[in-house]
Parts: sequence; C-alpha cells; structure tokens
Amino acid sequence: MDAEDRLIALLHRLRLLGAESPPIDDLQVSPAQLMLLSWIAAHPGCHVQDVATGLGLTPPTVSVGLRRLEQMGLLRREPDPRDKRALRLFLTSKGERLYQQVQTFHRAKARQFLAGLTPEEQETLLTLWERALQAAEANPQSDETRATS
Repeated sequence: MDAEDRLIALLHRLRLLGAESPPIDDLQVSPAQLMLLSWIAAHPGCHVQDVATGLGLTPPTVSVGLRRLEQMGLLRREPDPRDKRALRLFLTSKGERLYQQVQTFHRAKARQFLAGLTPEEQETLLTLWERALQAAEANPQSDETRATS
C-alpha cells in the first residue's frame, strides 16, 4: 500500500473514532455550525466578514449558519460601537457552555489518540502533521485536481 492509500485509510480510521462529532443530544448542531461557534469563541466581537474570511467561506454561507445559531440561543449580535451599521458576534452563556462541552470532548479524544505514544513520539507526530499541513496549505489543489481526486 502506497503512502497516499495509507494516509486515506488512517484518516478513515480517525473519523471512525468520532473525534469531530461530539455527542450533543439536546441540540441539533451540525459540524459546520460547531466550526462557526468555535471561531466566534476564539474571536469574540468579530463581524460576519471576519468569520467568512477566517474560515474561507462566503459571507452568505456564514450568515445562514449564524442565523441558525442565533435561533438556537447560542449566539447574539450586538451593534458595533465604532460603526452602528455593523453587528458584532458573541456567544451567549448557552453557547459558551456548549463550546466548553465540545472542547472537553475534543481534548478527551486527543488524549485517547495520543495515549499509545511516548512524549517524544507525540512531539514527532505533531511536528510532522504540522509540516504536512503547512505544505498542503501553501499549495492548495486547483478545482481540476479536486474534481479528479
């Protein structure tokens, strides 16, 4: 099995561990909405355009997800004191609790994943992942390559 096939198989096994899907029984929050929630938690007071740029999405796409989070009581919008036409985004206390629950879940999954490695092996693994991701981010695929992959 070549390196590409091994990586695909490993990513599949990683997905089967369920690390990206925290069990949130009382809310119907999608992984995409959790991504929005996490971005806003890390950047309180941001604007829709900030979220879109930060996540590489279009403002209309972000707006749909934000509207849903707001309807669920996880997000609030406040006027920007510097520009009354603009709105700043913040998590509500309910949104903060959900964000903390998701972070706790992700940390537990990370501990589970790293548990079989020594601290030195963990450092090597993480350094190699960072290098691979930096290289992939520096050379994104063209639409044509994505369509044929």
